[in-house]
Amino acid sequence: SFLDHNVGRILAALEACGRLHDTRVMFVSDHGDNLGARALWGKSTMYEESAGVPMLMAGPDVAAGRRVKTPVSHIDCFPTFVQAVGASCRMEPPLRGRSLFDIAGEPYDPERSVLSEYHAAGSPSAAYMLRRGRFKYIHYTGFAPELFDLEDDPEELSDLAPRPEYGSVVDG
Repeated sequence: SFLDHNVGRILAALEACGRLHDTRVMFVSDHGDNLGARALWGKSTMYEESAGVPMLMAGPDVAAGRRVKTPVSHIDCFPTFVQAVGASCRMEPPLRGRSLFDIAGEPYDPERSVLSEYHAAGSPSAAYMLRRGRFKYIHYTGFAPELFDLEDDPEELSDLAPRPEYGSVVDG
């Protein structure tokens, strides 16, 4: 409620100065927290309650109420900001992310891959997550990998990595 209150203050200030309807607003957080899910507290896992974060946009060129299912990542934020201000960015090597404006204007791409990593304070090991299509692969350094089918198991309760029939997905 504190966050909602402060976002409301920002939007009210934009409205008060007549800029609400020509300003793009993006809300995103850096990570989620387990908050007791799986008897875990904190952010050092790659389960959806930690890795999945809100990413909301509003303003010109953003369709109101549009929900995009294509997987996206924080790496997509910088190209979005560059496009939002009408600039171009020629970097070598080229940017890895894509503008969220472009992604939102295209059909659903279930095969888009996104990568996440975590190895900060309090983490027992480095954690890496690759999401591609319906599968999420998680690698914790020093531990067995995990594989989840997010379509059949959105709560990530059944680890498929030890099952031989998913070996090609784990190795892929």
